[in-house]
This record gives sequence, structure tokens and C-alpha cells, in this order.
Amino acid sequence: MSLKISRNDLSWSRSKKALPVFLLLWAGGLLLALTYLLSARSHLQSFEQIQVGHLLDAYLDMSSNSSRVVERFSFQHDQLPDGIVFVRIVFKGEQLLLVSDELSGLNFKTLVGLLPSASEVWVKLDAGDGGVGDVLTVVSRKFKQGSLIQVGKDGRGSYQLFRQMLRSTVFIFLTSAILLWPLSLYFIKLSLSPLIATREKVAELSGDSKTELLPEQGSGPELDNLYRQINSLLQQNRHLVSEMQQSLDNVAHDLRTPMTRLRSVAEYGLQADGDTGRLQEALSDCLEESDRVLAMLRIMMSVAEAESGTMRLEREECDLRGSLAQVVTLYEYVAEEQNIVVTLEAFSPVVLDLDSTRIAQVWANLLDNGIKYGHDGGWVNISVRSDNDTLSVCFTDNGMGISTSEQNKIWERLYRGDRSRSQKGLGLGLNYVQAVVAAHGGEVSVSSTLNHGSCFQVVLPCNQVRTQEKSQTSGEWSESRTSGM
Repeated sequence: MSLKISRNDLSWSRSKKALPVFLLLWAGGLLLALTYLLSARSHLQSFEQIQVGHLLDAYLDMSSNSSRVVERFSFQHDQLPDGIVFVRIVFKGEQLLLVSDELSGLNFKTLVGLLPSASEVWVKLDAGDGGVGDVLTVVSRKFKQGSLIQVGKDGRGSYQLFRQMLRSTVFIFLTSAILLWPLSLYFIKLSLSPLIATREKVAELSGDSKTELLPEQGSGPELDNLYRQINSLLQQNRHLVSEMQQSLDNVAHDLRTPMTRLRSVAEYGLQADGDTGRLQEALSDCLEESDRVLAMLRIMMSVAEAESGTMRLEREECDLRGSLAQVVTLYEYVAEEQNIVVTLEAFSPVVLDLDSTRIAQVWANLLDNGIKYGHDGGWVNISVRSDNDTLSVCFTDNGMGISTSEQNKIWERLYRGDRSRSQKGLGLGLNYVQAVVAAHGGEVSVSSTLNHGSCFQVVLPCNQVRTQEKSQTSGEWSESRTSGM
């Protein structure tokens, strides 16, 4: 990935992200510039004061008794050391001002007006024409007898140096914006580089590769976690695509037979040549085959509705024993053909608030699986147990069973195990069962041992359940309503 600034980096959205970085860098530069200028100013002023102090000491060392010299005003003009531009001596209300020739055009009124006790750096003196003249650094020293001496040094050199540093710093600070703006864009692009790299890697995976994944280690903890999440989504997506392809194959296979029969029957009817009986028989067969196709599509729509959470239940009082008995009767002939015995254990009649049609489809799916995947001479047992606030309906068989690796997958939409492909089906039954039971506020689970059978358990809440008890004297059933069993 290239980190060069491109046209995309100059877009408005990227510029808005770079603006805070630019302002932060510019504010940091301003802070550094101010710190530099204050430090340089302090250093230059300290150096000026030290120099003037040394000059004053040198001037006082020219006399053996400096205090007596001050009292007698015995300083001579030609005794001023190099660097001193003026000396002021104050004693008992009298002042003596000695000025060096280095000050040209000095306004003496301004100099006399300078406070004798002042010790300042870069004192600006007014020129005779009202402008700014010389710049002096002055130091005052007071003696015990009340006398005072003030020495001044020309500070134009250091002052001009500071002014030049100030101008250079301001110029550099203002022109730095030209460099800071592309630098801000670069930092923004650098911060987005992991996302750009991720985008490029995901784009590479969107090709023909169906197994390659993003590296989950070596890119830093944040990117490693992000890549794990992306890999999880990729795997789910690939699994979903694989299931869709498989389901389309299954649907095409299961629809091919009834549609072929429908076409054959229609052709048979067209060849009736006025035979009304033959034509009616063909139309009857067409109607039967179309009902099968519609039933298959209806199941698929119901599964989609259940998975989207939009399933609407038409609840009513449902006799559980009657519902189970009706399903057992419906599959009685199918069980006889498979030589499988179906048993419904006796239990007290219970009336639940259920969608009777959908819950009957749940019983039918579970019983159909028990019969379909059973073996010759096998059995399917249906039992009902109550436990506090729940009611359990168990479908137990001694059929082929389900492997441990497949027990969590059988609830997935359109999933069909390898050993179940020999039987007709779309892989929608158990997914639909789970959705309907969940819509009723219940749960469904399975426990199975391969080649020894399975047990599917449906647990429903028992709120507002009506139970019926049989009188031991009259032999009649009495009814009671409870909030649980």
C-alpha cells in the first residue's frame, strides 16, 4: 500500500478529518515558537545584565576606594571603560552624568528622565525627532552612604538580534501551514492504512478463493480481533451460500418429480379424445400433484416467516392428548408400512393455549422423522410429563440415531445429514419445529446415540393450563384451571 498523497486524499471528507490534526499541529508549533522566543529573550536579557554588571565592577575597580570616589564625584570622563555609554552618580540630591561618545544624537532630557534606581534591559530612549532612538541596558547599585551609581550599556545589538529571531520565527510559523497541511493529510492516511489494507485483503478474498481467510495474528491486537470477526462473517457467508446451493439442488430435485408427473398427467389428459372419465382422472391427478407442490412451497414460506420473527399464532384452547392422538392416527398406516410400532402413553388430559394447527405440524414432523429414520421392527414412543411450570412432550425412537457432530446442525435451515439424504425431504422440518416451539415460548432439544435411537423433547410453558382429573366414584373427568401443573 502506497502512503503518497493522491487525489482521493484531497477530497472534502478527507480534508474534514485532516483539519483537526492540522490545527493541533499548528497549535503545537505556536506553543513551541512562543517557548523558544521567551527562552531566547530571557537568555539574552540575562546575558545583557551580566555584561553591564561586569562593566560596572570594572569601572569601580579603577579607584582604590570607590565609595569615597562617589562622594567626591572624582570620576573622569576619560576613565569610562569600553562598552559603557553613560554613568550617572547621585549623592545628596546632586547628580553627575558622564556620557560616552558612542551615543550620537542622544536626547539628554530622556536620559535625565530615566529613573536613577532603575535596572532594566532594552530601555528604549526617544530620539530628538520623537522616534525611537537608542536601546540601553542599565544597572544601578546603591552604597551605604546613600550614594547611587547607574551604568548604561548599548543594547541595540542583542535587541536587534531578538527582533530578527522574532521575525524569523513568525515567518516560519506562518509558512509552516504549507507543510503542515499535506503532513496532516499524510497522518490521516497513515491512520487509515489498516482499514485500507483490510479493504484490499477483503477484495482479494472476494475472488475465486473459497477457503482463504485473513491472517488472525501478526497485525496487532486491534486488527487481529477485527480479522477474526471478518473471518467469522466470511465463514458464515460461505456456509450460507453453500447451504443455499445445496437447498436449491434439493428443491429442484424434490420439485422435479411432482412437476414431471404433473406434465405427464396433463399430456395423458390431452390424449383422452373425448373420454370424459379419463379427462376427469387426469385433472384429479393434476390437482393432487399441484397440492403437493403448494404444500412444499408453503412449508418453505412458513420457515422463512418463522426465522424472520413475524410468525403470527392463532392461539386457542387445544386438547394436547387429542392433538397427539390425531397425529398418531394420521401416521398409523405409514408406520405399518415401515413395520414400526407407534405408542402414545396415557396421561391426564391437558388443555393448553396453543396454535393447534402449527403445534400439530410440530408433532407430525417429529413423528414423521421417528418413522422415516427407524428400522424394520422398530418403535416410536410418545410420552408427556409435567414439571412445575412446564410440560414436556418426548418423542423417543430406536432408529438410526444422530451423530454428536450433527446434533447442533440439524436445527439449521435446509440442513440434511449424510445418512438422511436417502429419504425425501427439504431439511426444513426441524428448523420449522424449533421456530414454532420458540414462538410458543418453549424449547426443543435432542439427545441421541448413533445407531441406538433419539429422543426429541418439546418443553412448553404451562401458564393458564386446564387439567382434567377423572373421578374415582363416577368415572367422569372433572376440569380445573391452574397457572402451572
